[in-house]
Amino acid sequence: MKNIFFVFLIFLIITPAIAQERRDRRMMDNKIEQLEKVKLIEALNLTEDQSIRFFARRNEHRKEIEKLEMRSEEILRDLENLIEDSNDRNVAEQKRLLNEFLDIRIQIENKRKQFILSLNDILSVEQVSKLVVFEKKFRDEIRKILMKRKGLPK
Repeated sequence: MKNIFFVFLIFLIITPAIAQERRDRRMMDNKIEQLEKVKLIEALNLTEDQSIRFFARRNEHRKEIEKLEMRSEEILRDLENLIEDSNDRNVAEQKRLLNEFLDIRIQIENKRKQFILSLNDILSVEQVSKLVVFEKKFRDEIRKILMKRKGLPK
């Protein structure tokens, strides 16, 4: 009885902390996204019309990528479970999942390529080039800041 009470008490203490962490993470993601939008508008020197059209297309693209990323993560979890339960019977399943994972990664890169190539009706070639460079630099800078906050080496 004491053990059940103890487990329940720990659950009550941990659950709000986990929920708060998720809220904090979502707020951080939203702030980063807003900062990225402002900096993108500035870096690409977008007009109001370009901004509306660009971000609408970008949001649609991101939703497609997000679905593929979620499936990719599911496959990785399945692979991890199969590795932990390693036996001769699941080698074929590991191969299948690995191939599916690799196919999804290729799909993600193809979608990214399609998105970039689809921007020629909204942005100039120079703006698209600036976009590609900006995204890389922005990701690197965010990664660097997060690693610094966590005290990890760059």
